[in-house]
Amino acid sequence: MSTAVNPAATQSTPPDNGKDIDEQLAAACEKLLGKRIISMEYPGGSSRDSVKIVSDDGEVAFASTRSRTARADNERKVLLALAKENTNAPKLLATNGKRLLIQQSIPGVRLTEALHAASDLQIELRLDNALESLAAIQQAGSRAGLDSEMEALGSSSGWVAGLLERPQVIGTFFNIDAPDYDSNALQGMLQARSPRFVKWDARPGNAIARPDEQVFWIDWEHSGARNRLDDMVWLMADEWVPERPEIEGRLLKKHLDMFSDDLSRQDAENYFYAMGVFHLCVRMGLIFRYKKDGKWWNYNRCLAGDKVGVTRRNLRRVCLRGERWAKKNSETLALARWFKQMRSLAE
Repeated sequence: MSTAVNPAATQSTPPDNGKDIDEQLAAACEKLLGKRIISMEYPGGSSRDSVKIVSDDGEVAFASTRSRTARADNERKVLLALAKENTNAPKLLATNGKRLLIQQSIPGVRLTEALHAASDLQIELRLDNALESLAAIQQAGSRAGLDSEMEALGSSSGWVAGLLERPQVIGTFFNIDAPDYDSNALQGMLQARSPRFVKWDARPGNAIARPDEQVFWIDWEHSGARNRLDDMVWLMADEWVPERPEIEGRLLKKHLDMFSDDLSRQDAENYFYAMGVFHLCVRMGLIFRYKKDGKWWNYNRCLAGDKVGVTRRNLRRVCLRGERWAKKNSETLALARWFKQMRSLAE
């Protein structure tokens, strides 16, 4: 199957979300690829916008219909740039120039699944490979000019202020008031500096661990430009990453410099833990948002479906990590006790 974009196939219309979506999507893919689609599967569930397709010659690919043309354009730009650098990202096989993209299928399982029930040795190896490939992709994107071509993310003081309000918002809802902490100092610490290409949604559910232990990164529609350390935070703070402080420490020691840009090592470490504390609050907020007033979800179903970890186990992991990371900076120290209190909601 060719890895080049088919310029003659840019007039197709992405399928509407109607009862014939499978037939419409198959027809659109057949027009782009020039081969018959014989099978379609939804690994992440029918609500997801990516479908696994199999053509009559046995080739497997993923067809993604993004929610907005701008997001598809974003992903298309990134994939074409990264393809020239031979990175651990899927190749773009075809596109209709609108919302539909057909991408190379990477054999393996999501990194979330590869970390589940793995030995400590396997966990460290897979996270090590994930960080290595992520840093290499960031640098490749910068060489390709994506630092300046991508939209700046989180660049306003209002964005950072909103992030810093997460503990108060969550705490107020559960009558577990967040303590005062140095928002002014944190505002300065977490501001966007010289924009660098970032994946942004660099959670382990958006990475594929191949059988040879190489880690590939998928789903690039949200990428942009900000601080490279943000991607490291997205990965290491995720509720599906096992809580292994010793492994985490070794990985930071090995990889931090690759993500730190212009920061000293100490400043980079301070940034990682401070941004991590508030990203953990974002993940906590998502857990409660999806749980609402209902029951906890099934852990294995969440894992298999690449869902937010709406489980007691995931919430405990977030709170334990938050309590530990909050102690790393004087500006966030007061939040350590708050994370411990929030953990009681998982008991």
